[in-house]
Amino acid sequence: MDNISKFYADAQRIKKHYRANNSRYDGQKVCEEVKGLFARNNPQVKSLALSFGDYWFNEYIVNSAEMENEPTQQHLEILGAMQALMDNEPEQTAALCQKDWQELCSLTNYEAEDLPIEFLNDIMIIFVDHQAC
Repeated sequence: MDNISKFYADAQRIKKHYRANNSRYDGQKVCEEVKGLFARNNPQVKSLALSFGDYWFNEYIVNSAEMENEPTQQHLEILGAMQALMDNEPEQTAALCQKDWQELCSLTNYEAEDLPIEFLNDIMIIFVDHQAC
C-alpha cells in the first residue's frame, strides 16, 4: 500500500471510529482529526503540512453545505492530492485546481526558509510545472 492509499484508509478509519463512538456525527471535528493525520504524515515538514491542512480546512470544510458528510470523498481527494505533492508524486495531484496550486505555492514560499533544500527543490519543480508560482 502506498502512502496516499494509506492516508485515505486512515482518514476513512477516523470517520468510521467517530461515527461508532459518538451519538452525533460532527464533520468539523472529524476534519480536524484528518487534518492532524495529514500533519503527522509529514513530520519532516510539519509546519508546511499544518499550513496546507489549514488551507484545506478553511477552503473546503468550514463553509461546506454537507457538514454531516465531511470530509466528503471529493474533499479527501483534495487533501490526498496535497499528500501526493508532499510525497513528490505529481501524477496523483489531479484533484487540485489552479487556485489550490497557487495557494499551496504561496504557502511553500512562506515556509521555504525552514524546509529541507531537496524537498523544496522537488516541490518547486512541481509548482513550476503547474504554473503556480
